[in-house]
Amino acid sequence: MASTKTVATSGNQKLAEFQTVVQQQEGIFGPLKEFGRDGQNNTITLEIGPKPANRALLEIYDSPPPPTKSGHLLVCTSECLVEGQEKKVAAYRRM
Repeated sequence: MASTKTVATSGNQKLAEFQTVVQQQEGIFGPLKEFGRDGQNNTITLEIGPKPANRALLEIYDSPPPPTKSGHLLVCTSECLVEGQEKKVAAYRRM
């Protein structure tokens, strides 16, 4: 089983800021494995290893399942806080 690192980040961020934090953490620890909500914060869990060639892209979606994106793989989905509001967020990675 691969080692992981979980990092907390503010739930008051805009989606673009949250995505930047995810991408920065991927550059430090390795690829995004999952994310979620913990109180007023979001958590980012990364698989410790090589940096991914293409960093995760985050998008808000309205109802399950998350939309497919041409040329991208779905990494994970979860309820997260975006600007303090609970939203469904999907992470994609360009193939």
